[in-house]
Amino acid sequence: MVKYPNVMLWKILSAALVSAILAVLLIPIQALSRPALAQPSEPVLWAVMVGVTEYQCPFCVFDQEWNVYPVGLKHPDDSARDLATQLSPISGEDHIKLVLDDQATNSGIYYAIKWLAENARANDTALFYFCGHSAPENLGSYDNLVSASQLAEWLDGIDAQKVVVILDTCYAGSFSNELDQNGRIVLMSCQPTESSLEDRELKHTVFTHYVLQAFSDFNIADTNGNYELSAEEIFDYADPKTINEIVAPFANLAAFSSGNIQHPKLYIPPYKFGETNLFMKAVFHTDAEVAADVTVVTADGKSYLSKELPASFDWLSGTTHSFGIPQQIDVGDGTRLVFNSWNDSDVSSSKIISKGGEYTAHYQTQYKLTIQSPYGSPKESGWYDSDSNATISIPTNDGSIIKHTFTGWSGDFSGTEANISLTMDGPKTIKANWQTDYLRFYLLIIALVIVVAGLAAAFMMRKKKPT
Repeated sequence: MVKYPNVMLWKILSAALVSAILAVLLIPIQALSRPALAQPSEPVLWAVMVGVTEYQCPFCVFDQEWNVYPVGLKHPDDSARDLATQLSPISGEDHIKLVLDDQATNSGIYYAIKWLAENARANDTALFYFCGHSAPENLGSYDNLVSASQLAEWLDGIDAQKVVVILDTCYAGSFSNELDQNGRIVLMSCQPTESSLEDRELKHTVFTHYVLQAFSDFNIADTNGNYELSAEEIFDYADPKTINEIVAPFANLAAFSSGNIQHPKLYIPPYKFGETNLFMKAVFHTDAEVAADVTVVTADGKSYLSKELPASFDWLSGTTHSFGIPQQIDVGDGTRLVFNSWNDSDVSSSKIISKGGEYTAHYQTQYKLTIQSPYGSPKESGWYDSDSNATISIPTNDGSIIKHTFTGWSGDFSGTEANISLTMDGPKTIKANWQTDYLRFYLLIIALVIVVAGLAAAFMMRKKKPT
């Protein structure tokens, strides 16, 4: 009699076992199909540059406020444009939005900042720059005013770790209370009740001019010498130069008395102070003395010639870059340069750069030694380091039947010793000279002739013998 409960139990256990096996087998399949975690991408710079020179009237009231702008501002658009030009090699032109004059309406500025927020990722650097007229706590857009609180709200949408705001406008310091939030770094061209000036000869606003100059004077602005340019260092460079600048059209005005023209202001969150590196500089050198048109380094895929050295590179802080140099450079005429090491003792010809600094590729000069000899098979020919010694030896005799006897050296070395030490202070070609002795050869020929003659005579005599 069949016990159905046992059969049912067996089916349940079998199904459970199969399910368990399938589950175990599927685990690696699922693991393989699971996408790999994305690696953090390189930080990049995104920037919005706003410059308003021409205003929609009757907003030109700004030009009448102090009665010191008889022909209006001339260079806010130039200041914004030139700062964009300075930064575009670092960020790429498509990472900078330039908003000038009638484009810089309230809505134009809003959508530009929105573009910044949509593109700047967490590890990126986002920069907002404004140059033009302003009232206290209100930026002067082309057609209206953007309040400090409204500007702060727009900027709050940016998630980048480094958000830098540069305001080169009158009353720039009055924006501090609203903008000094959410980890932003704010460079302001003047105090809350001061005006900002432009220099008609420099064709820039004064503060922006010295911000730009900080890049060309990188070594001076980089006060701690770490080849990184921080927000503090840029400000500390531009601040005293701005204060000391004498702008001719304003020099005699009571409102802008000497020494009280404008005093820039900086805000950095306390927890970011000293950690706000924005740009780094790498300088490539080499001690390889080669022709001007020889490629000596490839940086991020772009080749640079000897005549272009030292090659200087301005990059965004936190990014990585590559240097590739030739392992060997043929100078010609028996001279070559062989890569030895970098100034930090790295011996790889491919180098990844992650911080600013001076990078020098050291090369060793080598000279070719050529030994010309029909006999003796000398093996010391080849390349030698400059000023090293080449130890050369050659047998004094060669051959058994035709004997060759070494008699001395000629060329770039002369002497009769078979074993010599040669200082390689340049490419050298030396020739081994030999004297040939044919006596044994002649004696062998004579002996062979005698033997052959004797054998022939014996043969002839045997042939003539009577039978």
